[in-house]
Amino acid sequence: MRSRTGLLSLEAWLLVAVASLGFVNAVTVTTVTESGATVTLPIIPATQISSLPTSCANDAAPVAPKQKALNHVRTTKFGVPSTPFGLVYADNDHAFVALPDGANSALGVLDTSDFTPKLIHQIPLPNGYAIDEGGLDVALSHDGRYVFVAAGPGAAIFDIAKAIAGSSDAAIGGLNGTSYSNSTGDEADSVEVAASIHSGAGLSGTQVTLTSDDEYAFVSQEYGSTLTGLLGALDVFKIDKGTADEPVKSTHVGFLQLGDAVVGSVLSPDGNTIYATSESQVLTSNLPGFISALDVAALKANNTKDALKSSVAAACGPVRAIVSSDGKTLWVTARESDLLLAYDTEKLISNPSESLLAKVTVGTAPVGLTFARNENLILTANSNRFNNTDATTGISVVDVKKALAGKGDKANLGQLATGLFPREFAVSPDGKTVLVADYDSKQIQTIDVSTLPLAIDIVGESKGWRHGVDIGLFGILLFVGVFLVL
Repeated sequence: MRSRTGLLSLEAWLLVAVASLGFVNAVTVTTVTESGATVTLPIIPATQISSLPTSCANDAAPVAPKQKALNHVRTTKFGVPSTPFGLVYADNDHAFVALPDGANSALGVLDTSDFTPKLIHQIPLPNGYAIDEGGLDVALSHDGRYVFVAAGPGAAIFDIAKAIAGSSDAAIGGLNGTSYSNSTGDEADSVEVAASIHSGAGLSGTQVTLTSDDEYAFVSQEYGSTLTGLLGALDVFKIDKGTADEPVKSTHVGFLQLGDAVVGSVLSPDGNTIYATSESQVLTSNLPGFISALDVAALKANNTKDALKSSVAAACGPVRAIVSSDGKTLWVTARESDLLLAYDTEKLISNPSESLLAKVTVGTAPVGLTFARNENLILTANSNRFNNTDATTGISVVDVKKALAGKGDKANLGQLATGLFPREFAVSPDGKTVLVADYDSKQIQTIDVSTLPLAIDIVGESKGWRHGVDIGLFGILLFVGVFLVL
């Protein structure tokens, strides 16, 4: 985790403490900027849901119950030079991975034509972005021309074709939400150093989300800056891609301060709403985190007053989110609660206290998540982030239909083994392969989707019974074979 920088006023810390005890629903933080000016910001209250926890431990997750071992899943792994973070496929034969390593941070290019990929190129992050951890999340533009790597003041932008070719001029632009500069040309090696020479929403760019027309980008500034009271924020950028031979330019539109440690964000399929996670409501508190529904049009116009549609409690430490292709269901990992949560996106805004559709216990400290098998399954990266000696890392496989049918923990079909700290996923365009970034093992794992378990509902209507059976590919073939013999 990156370090927070800047100083809160004594008044701010007292208000944070009061909020932590639950005596007030909303307070403000007063923070002092580098110039000495004071800025007062609201702390966003979240609508509480009765079935979710109201108090959380700081930086700790309970050990999840033992899960069924999915030993039949076909998987392989290969090492990379540094701790891998975000992953994304360019096509079935190529993928990108962020390789954060301070001043040596790079965008890795993978040959994925075989089941076990190969790292074929490492392209350094440009000046201004290789600070602290370096590149984290990665995202592709929808026109297939660019890959964005969230880092520092925003995101570095690379030309996809040039990156795949290993060209030294693949970096062609960036998103920069600060006035950060260094006249010597040397990069600051930490957020602490850089924060003293910048102003803006932060230098902890973690995740980048693009609108479908690629004209706007939203970057999660996990730890914010003194301007946000050290609360996380969402940066907004207008993108000018120009022609194929021109660098990509951007304009910083503004930012919206949210809660503590803003990481996950995902855009609704219709492009009207962006959902963002905050791990907690205030700094150093035991309050639960929340998910915010934000109006995209208001963010584009820098209309922060009307940008927030709602904020809803999301258990302890919500960190990542995905949304179904029909836009009806939002899925969130709650890291310090060992939970996968599902929300009705319409009720998130119209009736927040009734918006929770499902909660499923997965592994210890889940972080990343992704759909598989045409959204019939969800995989969660159970990180054991806080190194509990009684916990294991792995990937839980959750049956979406069972979860939404109210089956609770029975929707968890089991866990397959991984390296240390599985963090992020990428699914191949053909849906056949999943890549997993095993962060602390410095390796990338590959999963054959066809060997993941299925959940088949066998319904006997005349007898009025219903039974769920979890089987793998082998089980299906065996069933068909027996049927043909009979």
